[in-house]
Amino acid sequence: MLLKILCSLAIRNCLWIMNNRNLYIGFLAFTLLSCDGFILKKENKDEIVKEELSKLNRNEVEQPPLFEICKEKPEEELEQCFQNTITRHIQDYLAKYIIKIKQPINDTIWVPLLITKDSKIILEDFELPSVIEIEIPNLKDSLAKGIETLPKVEPAHTRSTPVTARYKLPIVIRIE
Repeated sequence: MLLKILCSLAIRNCLWIMNNRNLYIGFLAFTLLSCDGFILKKENKDEIVKEELSKLNRNEVEQPPLFEICKEKPEEELEQCFQNTITRHIQDYLAKYIIKIKQPINDTIWVPLLITKDSKIILEDFELPSVIEIEIPNLKDSLAKGIETLPKVEPAHTRSTPVTARYKLPIVIRIE
């Protein structure tokens, strides 16, 4: 009888061990196979970068381009300082020229500027009103030369990354 009980217990222990062993093997296999979803694949990283870049609005910059004299300004005054510096520089540059006209001019032109992420300021092509083009035919050339003489500028930044930014500079022309 004792032998019968011992054999019965041994069989139960063997079955219990086999069931637990199968359970452990199943759990181990599940763990190893499910870990594949947690590993970022290279293609997923590239997709993530592309997605983040597409979310980046390149028309809005967190920090505008900066001239050296604007670095000490508070953050809310940086863009205004940038625009004022360009405007003053262009006004001073154009003030050197004597302009003779046949009729008075009172107009505003919008000068498109491209400030590249490589710190270059490029005057983009634009149209002048016909009156200004007739009265001041070399205005575009003078503006281009004035922009070439601007001081060094740091590019605009978005998420701490230098980006190319486009600006339209208003220039009021009032000659009587």
